[in-house]
Parts: sequence; structure tokens; C-alpha cells
Amino acid sequence: MLQTGRFFSRALFKFLHSDTRGSVGSNTAFTFKIICATSKLRRRNYDNHYYNSVNMGLEILSPLSSPQEVEPLVQSGADVFYCGLLPSDWRQSYTVAASLNRRQEDNPVICTSPHIKTFKEFEESIKLAHKYKTPVFLTLNEHYYDQSQYPYLEGYIEKALNAGVDGFIVGDIGMILTIREKDPRAKIHISTAGTAFNSETIHFYRDLGASRVILPRHLSLEEIGELAHNVSGIELEAFILNSRCANVDGFCTFQHGLAEFIPEKERKRDYENACMVLYNITADVKGCTEEEGEQLLKEKVSWERQHFWSAMHIDERPCGACALYEFEEMGLAGVKIVGRQNTPEKKIQDVGFIRQLLDFLKSAKPSKKQFREYARKLYRKHYERPCIIFKCYYPSVLINKAG
Repeated sequence: MLQTGRFFSRALFKFLHSDTRGSVGSNTAFTFKIICATSKLRRRNYDNHYYNSVNMGLEILSPLSSPQEVEPLVQSGADVFYCGLLPSDWRQSYTVAASLNRRQEDNPVICTSPHIKTFKEFEESIKLAHKYKTPVFLTLNEHYYDQSQYPYLEGYIEKALNAGVDGFIVGDIGMILTIREKDPRAKIHISTAGTAFNSETIHFYRDLGASRVILPRHLSLEEIGELAHNVSGIELEAFILNSRCANVDGFCTFQHGLAEFIPEKERKRDYENACMVLYNITADVKGCTEEEGEQLLKEKVSWERQHFWSAMHIDERPCGACALYEFEEMGLAGVKIVGRQNTPEKKIQDVGFIRQLLDFLKSAKPSKKQFREYARKLYRKHYERPCIIFKCYYPSVLINKAG
């Protein structure tokens, strides 16, 4: 089953994103039917909700990086935790070049890490979270894993299950099948690496046993609404704060963590993510010498694009809080705050901000316009900066002033 799953990961990726579904080949189609039939035998009850959540509305998905963060984040309003776990033996075997969960290195500037480092700390975090009836999800959301890594990963999953983890955030089909083999009861949330752009793909993941899909962050508010209207039997989750990457997560093969390979300390920041590496564009410009053309492009195209992209990609700035009104109407299950590598203070600030907005939405029952005004006012007060359209997750809420 595991070998079939790993073959199926790549074949299905082509299947889901090809315009001609039959072009993938008869072997893939046959495997597709086999896996779907197997998964349907083990479908879970999608109506069961974790711990019968008191809120029964939008959950706040909070990042978690240590046991010490559990209590203050719960008190700030977190409903669910998600975390990464990077044991030292994985790092020693595969270096920063092979990620377990799309996050590699610690941040030496602010002395934080996107990872819990040991299974002992992981189990401690889960026990504390469960004390407050708060589930914990483990990220295993790399796009795919090499076959040689699976013996390690199988043991890793078993240890996580024994520690009491509630579920996994997964993007690779082979990994989904592996987890289902280990424990069919384990909750599976589909990462943005799963590239769920349409209702058929979402329903495929539902039939494979997933209980939730985390929607890709490049989707517009209108597209999310259409998906929410057209899917059934599975929960949806959207991004709400921080790190609004303009790339399509599931198609991005950029390496995160190149800074570890740069010896000069002052240059490390330029290589934290491959998509942030500076570059130049060259082209022939009519009426200019080669030197003049390159200078023009440098000044007017490459520099401006990189400058804009760098500003847009600042991890702690992007916000989609104004869209909470629509997400509540759509019936989404949760909103995700990005930032496993952020400081505890930043995480508490972000969770508290979203909790205050959701409490206002529930208690005051404002109109859409009233909620927008309240959200922008609270954002300015909370973060001491105004809303800016190119740092907005869902900019249509800013364009529509009357909304």
C-alpha cells in the first residue's frame, strides 16, 4: 500500500490539474479507483467535531512552538494548535535541504524556532493543550517525501500518535495513505500543498478520509465563497494573518532555509527564502545600447518588482481580518494564523486580535460595514499601523468601501 501511495502521489497530482483527465494513463486511472474504493471503506463521520467546540463557529488555528506557549495562547483565544516537530536525528540525516514541514531553520535574530525539538516536549505540549480541551495538529506538509525517508517517517508518525496528537496537516497523497494505514481514526487536514482549487478536488480528499481542507492562500474571497457553496461533508479553513505569499503554495518548489548555507552573517537575510533572492532581468531595448537597456530595466523593472515583492512578503504584516464577516456567513470551520517562527508575544497578539473580532461579530451582530470599520480601527490600535491594500489577504474588502 505504501509503495502504491507514493506512486499515486505524483500520478494523481497530474490527474487533478490536467485539462484532459484521461491523458494521465490507464495505470493511474486504475490506481485512482483502487485507492478511492479502499478509502471509502474507512470513511469517518464528518459531523463529529473536536471536543464539541463551545464556539461552534470559526475556530482560531494558532501556531505553537513550545509547551510554554500553550496556556497564554489558550487564554488569548486559540481554539486549535498546529505545530512542527523537527528532531535532531532528521536534521543530521538530511540537513536543511530536506524539510519535514516546509520550515527549516531557527531565527537567530529573535531567538525563535518554528519547531518543537523533541517528542518529550511535543507530548508535554499535547497534554497541556488537552487540559484545556484544545486539539493539536502536527504538520507533515512537505509536497512529497523520498521513498528512502519513509522508514523514518513511519516511526515518526507512530511516536506522534503515541504522544496523543489529534491529527496531521498533510499535502502528499502518499503520506495521507501512510497515516491512514497507521491509524484510520487520525484526523487529516489537507495542507495548501494539496492544491485544492475546485470542489471536485476537495470532494476527492473528503472521500480519501480528510476532514478538512486548508484553502490555498492565493484564492480570492469570491472564489472561497464559491467553493464553500459547492462542497459538502468536509470542513474548509482559510488564512487570516501573516505571510501572504503570492506564489501558489502547492506548486512552489523554492527552498526555504538557504541562509544556513551562507557564511556571511550580514547576507543571511537575503537568502532566507529562495523566492526572496535578488535577481536581474536582461532584455534588448529598442533604441538603447545594451548598457543603457540594462540600466533602464534595473531601475524600472527588476528593482521595482523586487522592492514591491519584498514589502508584500513581510511575514508579520499581511492581514485578512475584514473577511471574517464573510467567512462566518460562508460557514467556514476555521481561520489560520501563520507564524510558527514568531515570538510568543507576537502569537499572543495575533490570537487576541482575531478573538476580539470574532467576539464582536458574535455579540454585537454588526452589519458588514460596521464590522469592517471596527476591524480596521482595531487593527490600527492593535498593531499601530493602517491597513494597506497590497498587504491584504482579501483586497476586495478594501476596494469595496461601502461593504
